Amino acid sequence: MQSNNYAYVNGRFLPEEQATVSIFDRGFLYGYGVFETMRVYDGKVFRIVEHMQRLFEGLGFLGVESPLSTEEIKAACSVLIERNFVRDGVARVYMTSGIGDLVPASLAGRGATAVIVVQERKFDVRGLHVIVSSRRLDKGLSRFKTANRLPYLLAAHEAEQARANEAILLNTENRVLEFFSSNLFVVKNAEVFTPPLEDGPLPGITRGATLLLSSELRIAAHEVSFGLDFLEGADEIFATSSLMEIVPVLRVGAQKFYAGMITQLLQRAYRALVRDELGL
Repeated sequence: MQSNNYAYVNGRFLPEEQATVSIFDRGFLYGYGVFETMRVYDGKVFRIVEHMQRLFEGLGFLGVESPLSTEEIKAACSVLIERNFVRDGVARVYMTSGIGDLVPASLAGRGATAVIVVQERKFDVRGLHVIVSSRRLDKGLSRFKTANRLPYLLAAHEAEQARANEAILLNTENRVLEFFSSNLFVVKNAEVFTPPLEDGPLPGITRGATLLLSSELRIAAHEVSFGLDFLEGADEIFATSSLMEIVPVLRVGAQKFYAGMITQLLQRAYRALVRDELGL
């Protein structure tokens, strides 16, 4: 089905069918780039500044200079939201090191590639069935949202083969990190636990909001290292991401869980936060 949407590519707004990058782009060839995925509510992007801060940190790690400022990215997203008639959906910003050899764009003397896509989408994820992936993540790389997603895609394939919709990923030290598309939280005795950033999980925007909301709700929240055995005695497990928000885990392998009181409380608090910040 042909799309009537527009996308942004290196300073131009083009129909999606014409929005292409070079076959010599290092993002295409090697996954040399970073991206951000953001939720659009009623035509407004939630926490775009925080997402751009993380994007620029990733670009800095790769040695790539952004061709756009945060304000320019915000303006491009606003244009696409209007042109594509998006009320509720997703906004994605991709930046790669551009065309050249396998070296940072700053060394090659070539400009970075910038692509922005905004599309209407409905979200209705009510619960997750989870497996444990056999893949392991390098914690030096996993804290950045790079364009090279192969370990995460392989974990997603494992989940699909097992008829699950998420998978738990561990680092090379067998510490629990995250799910392949979201951060992971465990609830025990009405307290919340999530892996610390030094172990390698992505510093999720919704993860950070959940920790702050827990504090405001006087729910004890801890960033601590743990292995898979820690999940066995959990009262609740939930996932957080910008697109899914806060979603309960209903099963890990054969072990069943429920959307308990803490998960539901944080779900309501997060939705109230979105409404408050965006004036909805």
